[in-house]
Amino acid sequence: MTTSRTPRRRLRLGAALLAALTIGIALITLLGLEPAAPLPAALNANLSTLSQLLIQLVAVIGAIALLLGVLNLTRVHAAQLRKFPHGIYSLILLITLFGVVLLRALERGGVLRVGTGDAPSVSLTVLDAAQVAVESALAGLLFFALVYSAFRLMRNRVTIWNALFIAALVIVLLGFSPLGGATFLPSVREWLLNVPVNAGTRGLLIGIAIGVVVVGVRVLIGRDRTFRE
Repeated sequence: MTTSRTPRRRLRLGAALLAALTIGIALITLLGLEPAAPLPAALNANLSTLSQLLIQLVAVIGAIALLLGVLNLTRVHAAQLRKFPHGIYSLILLITLFGVVLLRALERGGVLRVGTGDAPSVSLTVLDAAQVAVESALAGLLFFALVYSAFRLMRNRVTIWNALFIAALVIVLLGFSPLGGATFLPSVREWLLNVPVNAGTRGLLIGIAIGVVVVGVRVLIGRDRTFRE
């Protein structure tokens, strides 16, 4: 009985120490970002310096984690090259990865230069071209997916909400198409995007902000689930 309780006590002690460390670092960071008036100026200055140091440390750790993720991605897809022709996508990904890294390295080293002054760099130009092509393809796929989903939705069950969704979908799609250029559909589309869509987006953002605040408060008071298990 004592043997079974000992690891559990150690786990609780470790969780308590982790909670205390997290709460301390969080409070130091908050006090450094926003100096407290009751505290002396020298203490606020030291807290601000320590807070900036912690933020820089987090940025460095994030960069290292990103680098490790890229290395792991390279290792996994390099192993997939043996499974030809299924590994063709891994080959394309690796060629793109190393091509972008080499292109950026040549730009940073001053070997590759295009234009003078405020001329866009080659890497950003390539990125914009690839991004526009991918976004256009995704937009085309999204159009067919929405049309097919609307068909399945009305086929399964016809309700007032389904009909409202179909009407909004048709108005938005026709408003973006050339067919809506000479009609009132573009105006209705703009109203839908500016009023209901913006209202829903702001509601989601407010909910996300409240969730972040709640999670932050739970971490600060040590009530997070990670510290209790």
